[in-house]
Amino acid sequence: MNVVEKYGGTSVGTIDQILAIAQHVKEMKEAGHNIVIVASAMGKTTNKLIEMTKAISDKVNQRELDSLLSTGEQRTITLLAMAIDALGIPAISLTGYQCGFITSHHHAHARIKDIDITNLKKHLDDGKVVVVAGFQGATENGEITTLGRGGSDTTAVALAAKLGWECHIYTDVNGVYTIDPRLYPHAKRLKEITYNEMMQMACLGSGVLETRSVELASKYHVKLFLGKALEKDKRKGTYIMETIKNLEDMPITGISIKDDYAIMRVNELPNDGKFLGELFAMIAKLDINLDTISQQLTHDGKVNFSFYCNKQQSDTILEHLDELHSKYPISRLLGFVKLSVVGVGISTHSGIAAKVLNTLSAHGIRYYMITSSEISISLTIEEKDKQKAIQVLGEAFDL
Repeated sequence: MNVVEKYGGTSVGTIDQILAIAQHVKEMKEAGHNIVIVASAMGKTTNKLIEMTKAISDKVNQRELDSLLSTGEQRTITLLAMAIDALGIPAISLTGYQCGFITSHHHAHARIKDIDITNLKKHLDDGKVVVVAGFQGATENGEITTLGRGGSDTTAVALAAKLGWECHIYTDVNGVYTIDPRLYPHAKRLKEITYNEMMQMACLGSGVLETRSVELASKYHVKLFLGKALEKDKRKGTYIMETIKNLEDMPITGISIKDDYAIMRVNELPNDGKFLGELFAMIAKLDINLDTISQQLTHDGKVNFSFYCNKQQSDTILEHLDELHSKYPISRLLGFVKLSVVGVGISTHSGIAAKVLNTLSAHGIRYYMITSSEISISLTIEEKDKQKAIQVLGEAFDL
């Protein structure tokens, strides 16, 4: 087997865990497998580094922040390469830059433009285990960048796609669940899930995998597995693939939640599109992807417009409103979450939307914006109703 294995921060949080992974790598190599390891920063290292910057300033230079945060992964991969080497298995650690990750210039959320795997292949051909720093790369000019939330998953899948290998993502949970078990203890583990469903769940708030990594896996047909670190029984994880065996057995695959939801509104606009064009140009310049957009025409021909994003993005937008030189004020409402029901059966089973809405109404849960796709139904609800909504919908759909 040729496989890229990714280990999250909780899986490499201690030296004992690193030594256990090194032993696993030795067993894999002795069994004749080729292996590349992608590792995140140990435990809460990234959070600790961010806290250090807050002691210096509330506003830090994003270039310097990327340089700082990249050191977390470098510490992990160096220790892991040392541990593997100490067991008699040749190993080498590579930063994102050394591994050939070329990214866009957007600090804190850079996009991978290409991977020059010449250096990586050389070390693999020499029989070494290569341990790669997740979450990072560099621009063509050598400026260190980070890939944003879930960046180590993206690193691993991108490498697997480039090499034509499988990709196994290991963390502290043993697969994908219908609902986050921390929110709904009765949630069921999924043995398999389609790329499309996993992308929808990730995009709509499920934290087990980052959307970009699943998108890459789907685009390049990377065989993807999610499981608990060092669990030898692969039946206890989840396979993410193009099609699954029991496609019609579960019309609803799961429920995702997006916390910290902000609603941005601007009312009584002329229906000429000028202000919205300027607003979207500014948002694009800030490299922010809006979640949901809604526009309603009033009785007198004016436009009421709203869009949804997370609080941090809304903060950034509000900080730059002066650039619009506009007389139309944008208001912000906080205290919402986005709840999404996901499943390929939504497009083939009638009555699912009615069941969702009636279940919420029967329990006194108010919902606001409703959007849908072929495989998802999303509603904005008040944050105080989140736990209750998850409970009643989980029971209603036997999740």
